[in-house]
Amino acid sequence: MTSDRVAPRAWRAYFEGSRLLENELERRMKATSGIDLGDFNVLLVLSEAEGGRMRMGDLARAIAFAPGRLTYRIAALEREELVVRQPSTDDRRGTDAVLTDAGRRRLRKARPQHARHVEELFLGCLDADAVEVLDRVFSPLRSRLLARDHED
Repeated sequence: MTSDRVAPRAWRAYFEGSRLLENELERRMKATSGIDLGDFNVLLVLSEAEGGRMRMGDLARAIAFAPGRLTYRIAALEREELVVRQPSTDDRRGTDAVLTDAGRRRLRKARPQHARHVEELFLGCLDADAVEVLDRVFSPLRSRLLARDHED
């Protein structure tokens, strides 16, 4: 099979496979921890940020959300008291999303379940070479796209 035939097949396998994986991870996360994958990712990224806080625009870029979509999600997380919005420590005109203690507890509870689901559905099916290929392909892709978004 030539690469002209492999490339479209590979793209479709990636596109459809990643959506199927995401849907199943979403279903399992909601069933086991009561949190959806998007909320989990917001809490995870905030937990890794200095002081558990990030400027809203930076957070939106980091998790590939449109700013309006992130605002809606942060509002929902605020209602659950998992995050709060505060004036930015760098620039008072901006707003930071800040992880609360309740958010840290919820993340701590959900993390092992998420890791187990990722292992069962994805990583456990791959050998070390396949994982290295994924890292070689997607780490630079993510970096390139994040840098491009930061320039816009």
